[in-house]
Amino acid sequence: MKLLSVGIPCYNSMAYMDKAIDSVLVCREDVEIIIVNDGSKDETDRIGKEYADKYPDCIKYVYQENGGHGQAVNTGLANATGRYYKVLDSDDWFAENALENIHKYCVQIENDES
Repeated sequence: MKLLSVGIPCYNSMAYMDKAIDSVLVCREDVEIIIVNDGSKDETDRIGKEYADKYPDCIKYVYQENGGHGQAVNTGLANATGRYYKVLDSDDWFAENALENIHKYCVQIENDES
C-alpha cells in the first residue's frame, strides 16, 4: 500500500496536466497518482494513458463520463489505495519542497501512531 494517493481531476487538461503529474512523480516510491479524466474532448485521454503505461507502479488512469469536478474528486478517492489522500487540480502543481513536506508529515503521523 502506498502512503499517499494524489488524485488529479482532469477535464480538457492536455495543455498543462503534465506539469501537475510531473510535480508528483518526484516522490514515486510511496505515492500513487490517480489521473481522472472527466470526459475530456481533447488529448487528455491519450496523455493520461501514456503516463499510466510509462509509470504502472505509481499511476492509475480512470476515465469517466463528465460528472463535474466534484465527481472526479470522488472517483479519484474511490480508486485510491494510499492511507492519505490529496487532490491536486490538473492546472496546479506541487513545488518540490511542498510535496516533500506533505510526505514527511504523513510519515511523521505514521510513526506517531506506531
